[in-house]
Amino acid sequence: MPSIRSSKHEMPTTATSATTPATPTLVTVVPEPAPSSSRILSPATLRVTPTPLKRKRPDAEYVSPIKKMKKTMQHQKRRIIDTIDDLRDFIQNNDVTNSDIRESIQIQARLLWTVNEYIHGLRFLRLYLGEQRAPESLHEQQTEYQQAQRDDLFHANQFLITLSLYDIAADNPSIPSLGSIIVFVPTKLRLYRHCCQVETKVYHIGTVTPP
Repeated sequence: MPSIRSSKHEMPTTATSATTPATPTLVTVVPEPAPSSSRILSPATLRVTPTPLKRKRPDAEYVSPIKKMKKTMQHQKRRIIDTIDDLRDFIQNNDVTNSDIRESIQIQARLLWTVNEYIHGLRFLRLYLGEQRAPESLHEQQTEYQQAQRDDLFHANQFLITLSLYDIAADNPSIPSLGSIIVFVPTKLRLYRHCCQVETKVYHIGTVTPP
């Protein structure tokens, strides 16, 4: 007769009654390498190395500022314009709005007479200039030109240079005497109805030959 075993003591032979816990996975954290010090510069490291000044040779000849000034002035001598035709040609053939062009010349002429004029409440002193080499006397030139102006102002002024000074009176002590040969650098130049009209500052006017 076969033996009978209690079922409560029977254990399965092919399977376990509980799940075996999984073995934990080991994760290794590899730290990133620190930035190379050769790539990152601190503010203290960011410095500009000054370029050393070039020193002149000890044997270089010293040139004083006065000698330098005289040398540069020799190379910047202005052209002297002393005839009305030459002045008219200069204005027609150059960009006289350019200050460098204007300052490249000096106008030399004889002061014949002056007139104070007011335009829109502004005072101007007109200096009428004739050519310095004209053989006529001061009185003769004054008489002839002033009569011609009364007959035809613009026609007469084609044979004169009209120099205008802003806000200057006729008795200003800086104005040379009538009959003097004067020289000046113009600040404005223009032709109006074929007449040479120029402007300057009173301190630009010099006397070449007194009357």
